[in-house]
Amino acid sequence: MKHHPDRGGDEKKFKEVSQAYEYLCDPQKKQMIDAGMDPNQSMHHNSGRSPFEFHFNTGNMDDMFGNFFGGGFGQRPQQRRNKSLNINVQLTLEDILNGKELNAEVGIPGGRKKVINISIPAGIDHGQQIRYQGMGDDSLPGIPAGDLFVNVYVQPHPVFAREGDFLVCEKTISMWDAALGSSFTIQTIDNKNLDIIIPQGTQPDTVLSCRGEGLPNVRTKQRGNLMIRIKVQIVKNLTKEQLAKIENLKNEL
Repeated sequence: MKHHPDRGGDEKKFKEVSQAYEYLCDPQKKQMIDAGMDPNQSMHHNSGRSPFEFHFNTGNMDDMFGNFFGGGFGQRPQQRRNKSLNINVQLTLEDILNGKELNAEVGIPGGRKKVINISIPAGIDHGQQIRYQGMGDDSLPGIPAGDLFVNVYVQPHPVFAREGDFLVCEKTISMWDAALGSSFTIQTIDNKNLDIIIPQGTQPDTVLSCRGEGLPNVRTKQRGNLMIRIKVQIVKNLTKEQLAKIENLKNEL
């Protein structure tokens, strides 16, 4: 490729390389070269050594020259394989927390079906694809089976939203609880009950963090945090007397 004239190379050098390849593809000429003889002497009745002397270690000449010429010469065809298959898998956040083993029914070309046991690692992201080598189509005997590609989709959760390895939820409290301070209990994704303290004077959209109560990282397996966003509900439909009391309190602050 380097010396090809169409690529701006040296035409003379390219002819030398091409001739060398021709010699090596001819067993008789290659044997003469290995013996230090001119491969053209049988045609021209010349004696003396060839201008080309090659000393190769044992190896595959087809592979070497296939790579040398960019696959244009002597390249072996790729090994035939059965087809790769694609399936989609729907998971819950609980599945992402713990990982999931399941039996998937896969359709094979020709109408056959087979059941494959697959293992989904904990912490995998929505939209990720997992490759299972050799677990695809195996309908043609004598050649390697294809691969199985599993596309992972995570269903929305009624309580928690996912942000990377973090889980996020919202908790609405009254304006009185925000002003005076309070507490509540929340159930985590793995069904633990956590007692959460609301500090006095908590502002709307304050985020409280519970360390290690999120989802595991697919690589490190360490869990992220649970983030609780506080929403404050303002009281409605107060009577005139109640409004007056609040007004008095406001003026005292």
